[in-house]
Amino acid sequence: MGTLDRLAALLPAEVAREINARCGQLTQVGLRANRPVQLSWPNGEALAGEALDAGRLRGIVSALMDYSFYAREAELSQGFFTMNDGCRVGVCGRFARDGDAWRLTDVGSVCVRVARPVPGCADAIMDSIDAPDGLRSTLILSRPGMGKTTLLRDIARQLSEAGYRVGVSDERHELAACASGIPTLDVGSRTDVMDGCPRTLAIPALIRSMAPEVIVADEIGGEGDARALADAARCGVAVVASAHGESVETALMRPALREAILGGAIRQIVLLGPRPGVILEVRALDGGGDARWKYA
Repeated sequence: MGTLDRLAALLPAEVAREINARCGQLTQVGLRANRPVQLSWPNGEALAGEALDAGRLRGIVSALMDYSFYAREAELSQGFFTMNDGCRVGVCGRFARDGDAWRLTDVGSVCVRVARPVPGCADAIMDSIDAPDGLRSTLILSRPGMGKTTLLRDIARQLSEAGYRVGVSDERHELAACASGIPTLDVGSRTDVMDGCPRTLAIPALIRSMAPEVIVADEIGGEGDARALADAARCGVAVVASAHGESVETALMRPALREAILGGAIRQIVLLGPRPGVILEVRALDGGGDARWKYA
């Protein structure tokens, strides 16, 4: 049973009907204590049903975690947990310090981001990645909710099926949705996945152990990510990664992304928006340094 099916079974009947009617379109489901459910799809959104009380909301979160808050504590401390089918469940509410860690004590809001394979969604940019002069290291850039992970997944699949050895660093379990280390989503026949491991550890480990020709990593931007990408580039391994950012200019304001872009680990940027799944533009580094870019 997928996450949307599980969620529909836990919600009031009128909300379940709305979810089932739009299950093929939904990109997010927002649950907030004492407010109606928010359903979002690429071209719109709507509120459904009566307000959910806080007790029912906490029960829904507990059920989605198979009634084991303890097993999810590490993820919850970062404000989310990931379902077996790759759907990310963001959790917002009251956190309290427990020694050196932070623990979720009260749930106020939940955002279920639907992971759905879209084979072929990367078709328009594959020629710019798998180019005549070799693989071009690429950064997928957009604000949240524009389909970066979906696009990355299809890029990994297509490169793999084209004959490349692909290594996936899947720190948040969303790209491949591994179960016991085995992908449940199609990331290609020649793809190896390092699941649940920080990118700073996973990328060098993949290079040492699996000899990939390209590394795929989701949502870079943390301390050490740029160094891991630069090390991959120095080893002759191409990188396809994603990051949050509304434009190239705003991406360059983030130290890790600036280091990755200007340090030579990235050869082109794909910008998504203004709606999910829309490729707005592809910009290639012209070799002039700084932020001098041109359209690919």
